[in-house]
Amino acid sequence: MSDRYKIHFHFITLILLTVVLFQGHAWAAESSKVLKIEGITVKGASNKISQPPPSATIISEDQLQNQFLDKPLYMMEKIPGVAITDYSQGAVASAFTMRGLKLGHNTGVAIFLDGVPLNESTSHGDGYGDFNAVIPEDIAYVEVIKGPSSALYGQFARAGVVNIVTKRRGDFNHMKFGFGSWDRQRFNLSMGRENDKLSTVLGANIISQAGRTDNSDLLQGNVTGKFTYDFSEDLTGSLALNFYAVDWDHPEYLTQAQWDAGDYWSANPSGGGSRDRYGFNTNWTYDVTDDDFINFMAYAYRSNLTRYRDQITRVDEEYHDRDVFGGSTSYIWGSKIGGMENNLTLGLDGQVELTHTIKAQNPSRTRNAREILTVNGDSTLITWSLFFQNQLDLTDAWKVTLGGRWDYMTGELDDKLAGSSRDMEDFSVFSPKAGIEFTPLAGYTLFTTYGEGFKLPNGFDKFAYPNLKEETYTQYELGLKFTALPTLQATLTAFVLDAEDEILTDAAAGTKVNTGETRRKGIELSVDYTVLDYLGLYGTLSYTEGKYKNYISNGTDYSGTDIELVPNWIYSVGAEWRPPQGFFAGFDTRFVGEGEKDKYAVGYTGVRQKSIDYLVTDVKLGYQYKNYTITLDVTNVFDERYPAYETATSYRTANPLGCFLSFSMTY
Repeated sequence: MSDRYKIHFHFITLILLTVVLFQGHAWAAESSKVLKIEGITVKGASNKISQPPPSATIISEDQLQNQFLDKPLYMMEKIPGVAITDYSQGAVASAFTMRGLKLGHNTGVAIFLDGVPLNESTSHGDGYGDFNAVIPEDIAYVEVIKGPSSALYGQFARAGVVNIVTKRRGDFNHMKFGFGSWDRQRFNLSMGRENDKLSTVLGANIISQAGRTDNSDLLQGNVTGKFTYDFSEDLTGSLALNFYAVDWDHPEYLTQAQWDAGDYWSANPSGGGSRDRYGFNTNWTYDVTDDDFINFMAYAYRSNLTRYRDQITRVDEEYHDRDVFGGSTSYIWGSKIGGMENNLTLGLDGQVELTHTIKAQNPSRTRNAREILTVNGDSTLITWSLFFQNQLDLTDAWKVTLGGRWDYMTGELDDKLAGSSRDMEDFSVFSPKAGIEFTPLAGYTLFTTYGEGFKLPNGFDKFAYPNLKEETYTQYELGLKFTALPTLQATLTAFVLDAEDEILTDAAAGTKVNTGETRRKGIELSVDYTVLDYLGLYGTLSYTEGKYKNYISNGTDYSGTDIELVPNWIYSVGAEWRPPQGFFAGFDTRFVGEGEKDKYAVGYTGVRQKSIDYLVTDVKLGYQYKNYTITLDVTNVFDERYPAYETATSYRTANPLGCFLSFSMTY
């Protein structure tokens, strides 16, 4: 990072922190990205917040508190059509597939933590999003929106949105600690205090593990502090501080020969890395009248990622040093128009991202010993966005949602190796959104949605290829939501997700061009059934098909063939018996089907290999006495040997049979 950028960042941070200190009180409020969820309200404005699309999935606090998560990303496993891809590279952000889009390092899904974007541009994957910065016990709820269907979210939201909202209020103390296989240890502490107008929520999380193979040590820590103050009945403000740091070692991927030979646990000695992220955000909410309010949010954070890859004959380093600051202002109005309920959201987002990127060989894993630099540059990315979303209840049976957002992105690259500077060609994108809901009978809702999204060129391609434009994504949904019975809820959704102007390599011209087209379509089902007061069943099922349409890459035509590594069938079923006191138990079974192992050219006549399908079962047993709980989680009960990560040529073995014993206390 250049000195002038560091000075600017620290100057802005110092001013904001100074203002906070001289106020004498901590601030607080809900994020401008928070939508109304049953049981979660914005103070004095719960009836005015836009509802999410009907196909959205909500993960509640109770679900997360009772779920064993090897990593925070694993909370996505119960989302229909989602398959986790775990690189098992320490704390490197892993990935998942959603609606047939392979989201390496969680790129392609917009991730928000209390309104602050976790995605990072020109990083280790454009849109790199690290769920490891989240403490699961700190979460109030998670909202998962499929595809580019909401106008509140823009860049990186082509596959969907993961909106994480943490706890802000309450009087509670919760402590949890545990240990398990591979010398894994975890300690968590969270507490909340209500003191007149001031609410305080603090959280801490520490994880240590040796890993199932040699060279897999990890040490991670998270600390959060949130302070909410009600200045008056109309004005609420907040300050949230967060710190996340991790250091790890990791082996590299397995070759096809190693996998075929059953050599699942080989380890290279020189892989690893470190990452830290710290910053703050502040939110203000002001109720203008009983029908409308204004929300303002500002944030700033610094992050650093260093990763080493053991390439047998050399060690490669990838380094990203990033300063990010931005904000959002929203106006929300909820009232009646001609007797019809109406909810309107108008907003403005802005963000500046300053990144220093280095790629080099570094056998000693020491910064001052880098050799043969291949990348060394400072990039600046500036984003401005305007958005609106309006939900109108035409009658008791009909609801219409219309929205759209305009995103404008510009930037500059200072290439230190070439000794030159380049401006990025500006991108200006408008993305319309629409939806219709029809409820002919109470508890039966038919819905359809339409949304457009986009993707910018990857990394430094934004600067190297000025003629490239954004990829465009268009999604159509048709579904049925059933809530007629208090004990049964189900959602069935069919979708088509088209991509145009995908960026491909033109081998003949030696450049990159917008020529690719793909289509993903499928159907998703989720069911939750309360059999008895303390016994619940759930299940998800999805089928996804991905096809290349017009797709010539590096001179090879793939048009009409299947997109590789997209599992066609995914399902999960589970049950949990959870009385208020005494013994409890549960199980979860997940199946991820096979897909094409690789992409195959038109006319290919050889053997088409498939990716490995797998079925994994986890079991939970425990006992609760008053405010004390002991839980044993047994994962991969039948010791299924399957890849957590798979490509056409490399693998990473998923965890074998393992267990984790935890103790928790609430007081």
